[in-house]
Amino acid sequence: VALYWYIDRSGNDAEEPVNTVAQQILDKDLEKNYPPTPYAVAELYCGIVENIYSEKTTENQLEELVQMELSLYDEELAAQNPYSSYLATVKADLEEAKEKKIAFTGYILDNFSNVKKWKKDGREYASIQLQFLLRSEDGSGGSYRELMLRKDAEGNYKILGWELLNE
Repeated sequence: VALYWYIDRSGNDAEEPVNTVAQQILDKDLEKNYPPTPYAVAELYCGIVENIYSEKTTENQLEELVQMELSLYDEELAAQNPYSSYLATVKADLEEAKEKKIAFTGYILDNFSNVKKWKKDGREYASIQLQFLLRSEDGSGGSYRELMLRKDAEGNYKILGWELLNE
């Protein structure tokens, strides 16, 4: 009986789904180790979005990922997206994607050389292009965006918004 219990229990542990990529992202301490460049912020943002849309992500991880995404937002964008309403929006988007059988399959982030930086009214800005890769019953495609970032008072680039681009 003890041997059966041991074998049965060890088999169940191996079958539990673990999303180590999401947990690695969530383990980042952004207060102590905020991404130092616009590219690094965009890369973390893409990783967060990818894991939000992953079927392996648990409910608790989803909530933490949404909170982390909001922490990358500029104060103006964050003020327009309070956590509870943004979480509800994300959950509605996830449900709609599930109904339409749309799957997030990855992202392509432009390389370092294509980060554009400028100054306006004494503030520093940056932009970078990215593509979210999607798959549906109709085939594969992508959502092209230009991510806009602005440096805050602490010297961190925060996401100010994005613009959808044509293919």
